[in-house]
Amino acid sequence: MLEHKLDKIFEEKIKTLKSSNFLVALSGGVDSMVLANLFLKNNLKFNVAHCNFNLRSEESDDDEIFVSNWSQKNNIKYFSSKFSTTDYCEKFKLGIQEGARNLRYEWFYDLKRIYEFDFVITAHNLDDQIETYLINSMRGTGLNGLVGITEKTESLYRPLLNILKDDIVEYATLNSIDFRGDSSNLSNDYFRNKIRNTIISEFKNFDDNVMLKFKTTMNNLNSTKIFVDSIIGNVKDKYFKTENKSTKIEISEIKKLHPLEFYIHNLFLHYGFDFKEVIKLFNSDSGKYIESEKFKLTKNKKHLIITKND
Repeated sequence: MLEHKLDKIFEEKIKTLKSSNFLVALSGGVDSMVLANLFLKNNLKFNVAHCNFNLRSEESDDDEIFVSNWSQKNNIKYFSSKFSTTDYCEKFKLGIQEGARNLRYEWFYDLKRIYEFDFVITAHNLDDQIETYLINSMRGTGLNGLVGITEKTESLYRPLLNILKDDIVEYATLNSIDFRGDSSNLSNDYFRNKIRNTIISEFKNFDDNVMLKFKTTMNNLNSTKIFVDSIIGNVKDKYFKTENKSTKIEISEIKKLHPLEFYIHNLFLHYGFDFKEVIKLFNSDSGKYIESEKFKLTKNKKHLIITKND
């Protein structure tokens, strides 16, 4: 039975974290309402946080009221924030979806720090994961982009990430879970919505099991990433020599790596350097450097030196 299946998957995902204090992102949509009810059903310690992006006028305000009423009814502490999303996106020259994502995660992590939550919980599902995979593929990406959305970090967890949207909707129906619809999901103004409403729907028409086949592909890619990360870690341990507050790399040694661009991309990705710019430094004059947001990479005779920006 589906109810038992989803309950069992959730219990397995959360069993090692039962003593944690969670902040659940609650939009009012079906995914997050199912997630919140699973937290409630399992007697977990959690508060909820709702973002009102002021993008759908009365509909956005009604979502906020819906989440507030649910929280009060179930005696769950509730946080809410209204954002001037359009102004923010215009100021920083961002698309609406990217701007909204930045705003909500910045606020979630502020709440996590202030109230000492162990994890921020979001209701991303397998359909979201596959959409991200397709979007990144179409834009041109490496292995990290193909792997898609991360299930768990030190501060963020997405326990429904391997669950199909159809299963979540069916679970909500079986368990009489109320939720709000989002009219913006029906519009193809956003690139992600175009992927969801046109390309993926056509895939489903072609093959009933296409979503599960995508899941298998992504699991294989994730296994590949684990393998690659292990190899890159070993190479970095061998060639990156850290002394005091700087890291020294001998250019003649890393130039031997093959395929060079792949290695340089992955070795310097953490520092925010473009691999093409790193390779240019190999033959540059001493003193030449490139900078990322947090680090500086300087050519010094036969070495590259990584230091933190002041």
